[in-house]
Amino acid sequence: MLNGQLDTGIRNVSDHFAVFAISRDLGTIKATQTPVVWAVGYTTDDAIGYSDLSGAPPTLRSPYYKTRYPNDKDLVSIDTISCGDDVFNNKVQIVDFLKDYGNALTRAQNLDKKILQLANSVSTNLGNLVSASIAQVFGSMQLTIGTDTHGKLNNSDVMMFMKNIGGVRKK
Repeated sequence: MLNGQLDTGIRNVSDHFAVFAISRDLGTIKATQTPVVWAVGYTTDDAIGYSDLSGAPPTLRSPYYKTRYPNDKDLVSIDTISCGDDVFNNKVQIVDFLKDYGNALTRAQNLDKKILQLANSVSTNLGNLVSASIAQVFGSMQLTIGTDTHGKLNNSDVMMFMKNIGGVRKK
């Protein structure tokens, strides 16, 4: 049971098995009309240290979303605006992601259905493997933006990177 207490002690993950909990009182539920959407994430900046074949030192690259949300506080902050008579309008910046949940779910299901159809047209055993692989591919990609000599984001320097998610390596 979550009792609203906050443990501010910083410790290793394996020390007392630290966990994060999120709760929301949904009241008495008679029917569900819309889902409750949660997002858990982490941010990293710099996203990647990029080295080319020239031998120059690596350049640090930021996640592309920094073009819209320059820091983590801007990304997750909540602006409460009074609309009068104790009615408030909450503007949550990450709502760009969360508000689109229904449409994103539909797009993901349609993409998965199309991938399954195409893969199964090649082999009935291929569909689930390809479908799972697509999730790994999207999860391994990082869209980045470079900076100029003054540390400002350079909108003309956009690069996509993909982590090696497996495969055979030659020795």
